[in-house]
Amino acid sequence: MSIPGWITGCAGSGVAPVGGRPLWRGPRPAWIVGDIPDEGYRVVCDEAGMLRLAVVGDCYATDAQLRQGLGAVARADWRALTGWPGSYWVVADDGRRTVVLTDVAGTRPVYYTFHHRGVVWASAATPLADLTAAPIDHAALVARMVCPTVSEVTGTTTVFAGVRRLPGGHALHLDAGRIQPYEPQVPEATFHQAAEALREALVVAVERRAASAARLSADFSGGLDSTSLALLAARAGNEVFAVTRDDPTSANDDVLYARCAAAGEPRIRHVIVDESEHGLFFDRMDVAPHTDQPYTDAARWSMRHAYHRRVLDHGSDLHLTGSGGDTLLVASPSYLADLARLGRPRELLRHAVARARLRHQPVHCVLAAAITLACTSYPQALRRLAADIAQPPARWERPNASRRLHWCGSSSFAAWLTPTARDQLAQRVLAAAATTDLGGVPISTHRAWCELREFGAYQAELTAQLRATGINAHAPFLDNAVVRAAMSIPVPQRQSTTVQKPLLGAALRGLVPDFLLQRRTKGAYDGNAYNGIHRNANRLHAILDDSYLVQVGIVDQAAVRADLDRLIAGAPGRLTALETLITTELWLSRHTSRPPTRTWRTEEPAHA
Repeated sequence: MSIPGWITGCAGSGVAPVGGRPLWRGPRPAWIVGDIPDEGYRVVCDEAGMLRLAVVGDCYATDAQLRQGLGAVARADWRALTGWPGSYWVVADDGRRTVVLTDVAGTRPVYYTFHHRGVVWASAATPLADLTAAPIDHAALVARMVCPTVSEVTGTTTVFAGVRRLPGGHALHLDAGRIQPYEPQVPEATFHQAAEALREALVVAVERRAASAARLSADFSGGLDSTSLALLAARAGNEVFAVTRDDPTSANDDVLYARCAAAGEPRIRHVIVDESEHGLFFDRMDVAPHTDQPYTDAARWSMRHAYHRRVLDHGSDLHLTGSGGDTLLVASPSYLADLARLGRPRELLRHAVARARLRHQPVHCVLAAAITLACTSYPQALRRLAADIAQPPARWERPNASRRLHWCGSSSFAAWLTPTARDQLAQRVLAAAATTDLGGVPISTHRAWCELREFGAYQAELTAQLRATGINAHAPFLDNAVVRAAMSIPVPQRQSTTVQKPLLGAALRGLVPDFLLQRRTKGAYDGNAYNGIHRNANRLHAILDDSYLVQVGIVDQAAVRADLDRLIAGAPGRLTALETLITTELWLSRHTSRPPTRTWRTEEPAHA
């Protein structure tokens, strides 16, 4: 695998990356490796050279602000270094220690491992796996396929044994590889305050990016998130090349909303990619760029690339996406338990009726499930998760309301595990239940952070894959200031029975057309998925026949084959699980067959 560009550093390990450009030298050196351009990072130091600060990525701080950041380095105020607009890594050294920070959502990954009594870190896991000859960690792989958002179970592990990931909102101290959170998780703002903060953060995030671009492009799905960002950029005086995907295989009204939004803004150059240009799910997966970690959306690479070709032809140097908006701004259904716990019967009833209609369930069942969940502690929820994994429901049993409403659940992939793999994962969950402590953070808030940070890990691979194809993708919804504004209110306030995203609607009122803010529908692409499965049936069966996961005893091949045949025939099935399986198999095949790479060299002891 060739990683386009990454940063790395160490303390006491005696190694250096091949071809690395130093951010700085000394006892705790750091390097830039690969094709990160000179404008992609900035370094400031004090006059004595004792305080050093680097930002790498898309940071829109002024030079004066960066120099002021040296004061935060001296005070060890790490959070103060994460408040500038953009998306970036921070590396800080106060003369005694180096601290590396990922962003709040974790879209700028930091990995670390112990090597020769020292700590080595990098923004990609594969180089660290090469350094330590790390094998695949099967237990961690299973945990991430089955319950990726349950951080108590996945922990800081990666698919490589001994290589760990720094969670979003955390700092890595190179002394002994200690990690420390810098981001508080307790909601502290009113809805009005959050809306004002979100408005300012989004406007700044979009306008700073647009001002830095020579040719600006944007996803323009017709949905609230991406369309709003493109309109904000146009409103600031920028011409935006906006691309909408028209998918005739799936029933949705995205194109209608996109056309209406574009018609009201003359700076939007709107292009609709029609049926003849579409890719399908599972098309041409073998030519998709390889990613650092397994990444489920790789199955959709051809579909996405089909309309991004227009962006490449346009010569875009910065592409806006609405990625992250759903995860950040829509509450999990478990928010109903918060309404029950807080004693809001009328509000609870109104929301329960809306959910019951959506899921075609009796209202009393939804109410009972919400009340039961309100009385369920987090350790109890983890023990229930372990039981569900150990004994999943019978095939095609329709989950009842209580099963659909939970603090933490497993993906449908659990139904394909072998008995041994299922038992091992269940024991891992039980061990987590015995030690978990949320420290006073509300369960729903904790779960929202878990889901956001798992999305951040997903976004990191998506961004890397897009950049490998020439798309410089930006996701302003995942900037630190935007995330902080949205997460500053209790989870129930992010949900409404009348609009999709009440906080975003309040934040963008007057900046984005009301018809868009009040949209209640959402596009779906199941038709594309089923067409893609049917067209690629032989390839999918071939991958299953040669399955690594089957060979190592993780997956029951017969169970997967039965579900795959159902999906090929067009029947409802475990589509998400199939994406996870196929993309993981392809990633494993590429990783295990790639030639050895010389990534590291031994270096003489450094002197300050």
